[in-house]
Amino acid sequence: MTIDRHHYKYVHIHSSNHKSGNNFRIKVPHGLNACSRVALQNFSIPNTIGNSYGPLSKLYWVEFVKDNATSGVGDWSKKIFYIDLSDIPSYTQNSQIADLIHAKFQNEVYDYDTGTIGTHQFTSEDPLEINFAYDENHYIFQYSISQTTLTQDVGVKVFVPAIFENDVGLWEHFGFVNETGMIGINSRSYFSTPDQSLEALNRDFKTIYPQSTDIPAGVDGVPTYKTLNEFWENGPGRYMRIAGVPNAENNLDARSVVADGQTVHENHFSQLFICSDTLGTDAMLCKNDVAVPTNILGCLMNDQPKYSYLHFQTNTPAWMKLNDTKIQEFDIRIRDHRGRDIPAEQLPNFNMTLIFETVDEIDYQKEHTKQYLREAYVKEHDYRK
Repeated sequence: MTIDRHHYKYVHIHSSNHKSGNNFRIKVPHGLNACSRVALQNFSIPNTIGNSYGPLSKLYWVEFVKDNATSGVGDWSKKIFYIDLSDIPSYTQNSQIADLIHAKFQNEVYDYDTGTIGTHQFTSEDPLEINFAYDENHYIFQYSISQTTLTQDVGVKVFVPAIFENDVGLWEHFGFVNETGMIGINSRSYFSTPDQSLEALNRDFKTIYPQSTDIPAGVDGVPTYKTLNEFWENGPGRYMRIAGVPNAENNLDARSVVADGQTVHENHFSQLFICSDTLGTDAMLCKNDVAVPTNILGCLMNDQPKYSYLHFQTNTPAWMKLNDTKIQEFDIRIRDHRGRDIPAEQLPNFNMTLIFETVDEIDYQKEHTKQYLREAYVKEHDYRK
């Protein structure tokens, strides 16, 4: 006698029926008893999620300035700046975001330490000119820096993009993917911090000349603006650039940075993570070459153009073992491929189905046991042989 102890319960979820933003709490009043494992069977969502939420609504960078770059005396100083894009439309195309960023660089810049908004100045000097542009023919972003009003080697500035709290954010979406060429703010130890970069400038570049004709006779091994920009471009400071006094050597090309690849801003996430603290128990996520536990229940690949539907369907469930065999409530949260929570106002309604496997307990009654042993005896003593 064969006893089928495994049964399957299907929970169909439509997000419009919930009122708790992106952190859905699904209640099961009568409970799912004797549950052994769970899996995501299907998931469907419109590909209309915005591209300027959470960490994607700010752009960070660091500027360094030296009062007299040719004297060899005095130190560099630094400031961290950022622009806030939370007031722009939730979804922007490449050309739109380039224009919006360029406009905010002019007079809507925040000082990271003080929180004040204005132009990105150290004192009363003219701010560094940052030109942010997008090439529509090749889908490439680039930026350049200038100090067009500088007439002497006083107040020379350096620009470096920054990562904030381990999130490359918009810089990555714009194609600047070499994150080790940036400065890390509250980030992992392998990123150079603003203080470490400042120390390196004061150690290695106390003296910098505008161009080769300015270097005194008999002085060797001292960089110019151009040679320093070339050194950074081909070395550890991939995205660092120095502006300084305008001259023919340190031309626009030398002061520009072109993104490493095409932008993905308009369709920015490669996959969505369906997460649950209650149900996602068996998955691991690789961070810095180390696999760590995560609450990811399933993944939805983004292989469709914007404004179409993304679908996931499987006939081979990826089962997750449940720590609690009685499920009366569970959570669902949607995150992008970098683990960012997607705000409720930007998350479209989705549909999903979860499969819960339940295992019936065997009822060891006297008559059942006698029948079970009787059938076993008959199988082992087949009198028809």
